[in-house]
Order: sequence, then structure tokens, then C-alpha cells
Amino acid sequence: MSFFKKIALSFFAISSLISTAWAEDFNIKYSSNYLMPAYVHFKNGSGQYSIQSKINVPLYNIVFSAKGTERNGQFNMLSYRDTRNGKTYALAEIDSSTVKYGKVKEPLKQEALTMPTFDLFTTAFQLSYYDQLPTSFQTTNGKKLYPTPNVKLNKVQKTVKVKGQTYQEITYSFKTSDQKAITVKKYVGEKFPRYISYNRDGDNYELTFDSFVK
Repeated sequence: MSFFKKIALSFFAISSLISTAWAEDFNIKYSSNYLMPAYVHFKNGSGQYSIQSKINVPLYNIVFSAKGTERNGQFNMLSYRDTRNGKTYALAEIDSSTVKYGKVKEPLKQEALTMPTFDLFTTAFQLSYYDQLPTSFQTTNGKKLYPTPNVKLNKVQKTVKVKGQTYQEITYSFKTSDQKAITVKKYVGEKFPRYISYNRDGDNYELTFDSFVK
């Protein structure tokens, strides 16, 4: 084997190790205030991310799926699906200039893409992973878009004790343009949310970290 070939193979092996080291893969169980746990699978590596969130609601097996790219400290969602009992209920598809969205039983709407677009879980992982949000962005549930220009992100850090252990907990909170209050909590040094909630017109939904699962 030539010297240059050995160098090339060594470089490839090192690059693979670095890529593996940077890859993140979390399988998390969250308890909820509606007594229906959520199972969230988050993956990020090689510039790609995906989040699959499964919630077993009576009569419905709901799966929220988001995927896209990761670049310069930001997730860029390209696809979102709201699937119920194995059938797509609503979706959002995003490219460099447009976003298509809506219920699949109706004609999809199309708008010019003027700001990053996140679902709830991408928003939560954006905060817990990168400690920041875009200055302006919009959230979607597949059915509608909720632009939030010039978002005011509040951040508070405090010491908490859990089962005898002391942690530095960061709380992020902000309101969307439709007055939905979103709160995300994490521990310093971690890259996943310990708590996610949204509240709008008295409709309050909370997810609290329970455990890692296989």
C-alpha cells in the first residue's frame, strides 16, 4: 500500500470517528399533564436532523415527524408530518423559497418562505441544543403557519435539586404571534429539553422528561 493511500485511509477513518463523535441520538420518554406519555426520538449528525414524536391518544396513534438540515447553529426544517393511525393528516414541505402546508384532504396552501419554519419539537430542540432562536421565525402544526417576527426570548437560569443532585436549569419562554406561550427547560450541559409546554386560551399542554428508553 502506498504512503499516500495510507494517509487517505487514515484521514477517512479519523473523519468517520469525528462524525460519529458529533452525532447525537436520543430516545426519550416524556410524561404529560394529560396522562398520555410521549416518546421522542431525536437524531442529529452529518448536517441532518430528525425528530419523531409518538403520542398514544385514545382512538388515535399520533406521530409528529420533522426533519431537515443543521447548519451554523440552527436547525432548518424541510419536512413535517402529522400522522394519525398511520395516515398523514397534515403536512408542511419547505424549500429555499416556498412552504406548502395544510390538511391532506384539502388543497395545500403555498406561501413564499420569508423566515425559518419550525414545529413545536424542532423549536424545543433548537433552544436546548443551541441556546437561541432565529430573530424571526414561524411555527407550524401542518395545518397553519404562525409567523413570529422579532421574537422576544426570555431566559432565566437557576439552581435546582432533583433526587439529591444539584443542576443549573435554564428556562426559555416566549410568545408566538397568535399568543401561544411556549416554555422549554433544560439543564446546563445537556442538549435535550427536560420540559416543554405551550399554553393558549387556557389550553395547556406539558411534557416532562421521564427517562431515556431503548
